Amino acid sequence: MDASVLTIVKGRSAHLRNQLRGLEQSSVLPKEWVIVGMDEDPPELESAGFPIRYGRVNSGGESEIPLAHARNKAASLASSPLLIFLDVDCIPSPELVQMFARVAEASPQLWMGTVGYLPSNAASGEWSFQSLANKAVEHPLLPRLDGMECLQSDRYELFWSLNFALPASLFSQIGGFDEDYAGYGAEDTDFAFMARAQGIPFGFAAARAYHQHHAVCKPPLNHFRSILVNAKRFREKWGTWPMEKWLRQFEELGLVHFDAEADELSILKVPTDDQIREAIVNTPAGF
Repeated sequence: MDASVLTIVKGRSAHLRNQLRGLEQSSVLPKEWVIVGMDEDPPELESAGFPIRYGRVNSGGESEIPLAHARNKAASLASSPLLIFLDVDCIPSPELVQMFARVAEASPQLWMGTVGYLPSNAASGEWSFQSLANKAVEHPLLPRLDGMECLQSDRYELFWSLNFALPASLFSQIGGFDEDYAGYGAEDTDFAFMARAQGIPFGFAAARAYHQHHAVCKPPLNHFRSILVNAKRFREKWGTWPMEKWLRQFEELGLVHFDAEADELSILKVPTDDQIREAIVNTPAGF
């Protein structure tokens, strides 16, 4: 099954070039690579192995980058029956494209690949897949396949958009990502819930990618407003609160009033620039 690899990007040009380096070593090359820039034109890259298509979306003056819109734009530019979405931070293993194609042909559904998280500078300069594998660590919340090709699951809330695939026909059936979500937070969980609502199966596939390290905000105060907007959107749509851990952390900092049982979420004050800077951490694995 032919596959298009789809990547959305803002900055992170070195990470994007590492992704290209990974894709060019694929055991089965993608039919094409679609890159969509957010509020900027993506860097011009070349590959002898497959064509590269480019697109761009703009936030329209909003402070948050348009993640849902960008993913939908990438899907609209793709021409293959299988869509593989890779976060710009991900380096695909040589088997990733082939693995997704195999499991999607056997069971057309929503598949989430596995991700190994890399420490700082693990993918700087010259690297090999063996060195990445040796340094990568697993996320504690996600299942380990331990060599298994795939694992069916009903844990749709565990879906993350770092590394996933599904047939283009199912992406259209779901309706793409809900663009009413304002930037970062819950838009990928919503996508999985939309798949579940339409009876589309979900599972994990041993399609390995390596996540390149970057600093993170813990809690994500840099996405404070969008997380609140998106939490309310998700609650209205699905009747449950997403991202409760982050909302409770915001409450502990005196930034919000949050009462899940009373269905209440309101801003008390916004985080200061100093608070955001103090929340930035360089955890070894980047999560």
